[in-house]
Amino acid sequence: MKKILVLSILLLTIIGLSAQQSSIIEKVLANSVEEKITSMQELIGFDDAQAQQLRETELNFLLEVNKAEHCFLCKKQKRIEKLKQERDTELQKILERDQYIKYDAIENKRIKKHPLWAK
Repeated sequence: MKKILVLSILLLTIIGLSAQQSSIIEKVLANSVEEKITSMQELIGFDDAQAQQLRETELNFLLEVNKAEHCFLCKKQKRIEKLKQERDTELQKILERDQYIKYDAIENKRIKKHPLWAK
């Protein structure tokens, strides 16, 4: 009887800790997305409505990628590639063509965020 009680308490503790960990990960990802979108908005100049849609899209993408990476029996690479394609499609719907091209170029480091100044 004592073993069952100890095991059940241990199980509940583990479940509680995993729930806290996922909320911490979500907060970290939300902060990361907020910084990224704010920076991109300054560089590209899209409006606040677009920025809010981008925040939601980027956060959902990162959360889904996190789930895919921690899935035990899933085809991780295939799932992540599919998520990237879905995200790309959403970005094209939200941003105008020139904004999307700049966003994609900055994100994939084809151009630098801040130009280097010659000394």
